[in-house]
Amino acid sequence: MYKKLLTASVVASMGFAPMMASAEDETSLPLYATDRDPGYVQPTADGSKPNPVFYGSPAAAGRWDNGKPDMEVEKLPEGVTEDQVMKAGTVINAANFDKVKDMYFEGKRVGDMITEKIEWMIRDKNLAMNIRHSEFIEMDEKYMQATQDGKGKVKFDPATREVSGWEAGMFFDPQEISMDDPHAGDKLIWNLRSPTYGATMDLRHISWVFLDGEEGMERIQRWWARRYYMEGRLDGGPLVEGDGDILQKTVLVAIFPQDIKGIGIFSVRYNDPSAKTPDDVWAYLKSVRRARRLSGNAWMDPIGGTVQLYDDWDIWDAVPTKYKDVTLVDRRYVFAIAHAPLMTVDLRFRNTIQEFPAVGMDIPPHYFPAPQVQWEPREVWVIEGTPPDEHPYSKKVVYMEVDYPRPYLGEAYDKNGEFWKGFIFQNRLDVGDDGYKALMPVVGHIIDFKADFATNWSSNMKANPAGVEETDVTLQTLIALAR
Repeated sequence: MYKKLLTASVVASMGFAPMMASAEDETSLPLYATDRDPGYVQPTADGSKPNPVFYGSPAAAGRWDNGKPDMEVEKLPEGVTEDQVMKAGTVINAANFDKVKDMYFEGKRVGDMITEKIEWMIRDKNLAMNIRHSEFIEMDEKYMQATQDGKGKVKFDPATREVSGWEAGMFFDPQEISMDDPHAGDKLIWNLRSPTYGATMDLRHISWVFLDGEEGMERIQRWWARRYYMEGRLDGGPLVEGDGDILQKTVLVAIFPQDIKGIGIFSVRYNDPSAKTPDDVWAYLKSVRRARRLSGNAWMDPIGGTVQLYDDWDIWDAVPTKYKDVTLVDRRYVFAIAHAPLMTVDLRFRNTIQEFPAVGMDIPPHYFPAPQVQWEPREVWVIEGTPPDEHPYSKKVVYMEVDYPRPYLGEAYDKNGEFWKGFIFQNRLDVGDDGYKALMPVVGHIIDFKADFATNWSSNMKANPAGVEETDVTLQTLIALAR
């Protein structure tokens, strides 16, 4: 058991030997890929406008114009003066919330970009948000082009909510989804369940940290995880591997500490748009040194001893047909974390709270993003789902980027309809070993507000790692790692 809020000196006295960097080494590491002068905005790869075929005109996902703010985005509503504009770098907290909520940022009222539950976290739970300007995020051209190429091929059946004809990219072009489409929620969640991270997702150095709202860090669990997509692969090889029956395969296994080493699963999700074919899931049992098959409802179970369900993997992991209903309820702007720090697991400070620089573990309630983590305006879809009756939740809500399926925030409600869990995911753009660009989650804050307890995960996630093959993500992989 770890002592609460371990410091580097305590760890050294316990016999651990984290490799400590010199001050020069620490300061030489950039905190953000976007560290520039205040107000800097990332241009597209060639410094020109985003492709309007992919992103519309004007581009919806942040500002672009050759590194300069889009003046239409910055334009203030009539009657609003410059002294009502909130400055970038402002930290929104309980002390100043009522002052800044009626100010404007990037032409929009600040309070209108803060959800009801986030406002509650600010006022009552000590959440603070360091605000930066939004920035255009360019997704991989292969992914966006595959979405365009799929038009006319992908079919949606309103009666069954199933899709057919999809090959790669998003199932549906989000530019063609509207609020008045009664099936928009289903279509957007289908987009989320396509391979959004490339052909392979590799969770490097992933750790769950158990955080008590009063006492701080209780313990650390280290895991190894990899997801291999069998369809929609955009890594230069075939789009489909195998006979087309399998959508994806996942290995998730605990490797530390010793008492949980080997806990984990190998799962196979089949290419069945009706979701009637349950996932095949195996768990390794250390006591008998054997793997056993789990029930088809394992997708609703917690991951290990965490407060995160397998269904919460990316805030929402299930295909829409596993839910009784999926509804698009809004399109709005929210403050979200789209440019997380470059380093979210710092192994120089292993087994201390400094190992996780993107989480404010030394600030009660210990489970929110760290003060240096920056939030920015993002335009999102707000999607509500009604899970099956046997699911622990009565409702799930996800706030997802409008131009591509990247969830930023989420909410889960108990069977009485009461707010139970909050999800804050930190994201950043990653470039895979093959050059593939993907916006990926690197930190997940999964907070059980009833228990005032969180199990946050942090990872240096990687898209399309070199040399990974289907045979590297198997039941044998789970067993080898578990032993």
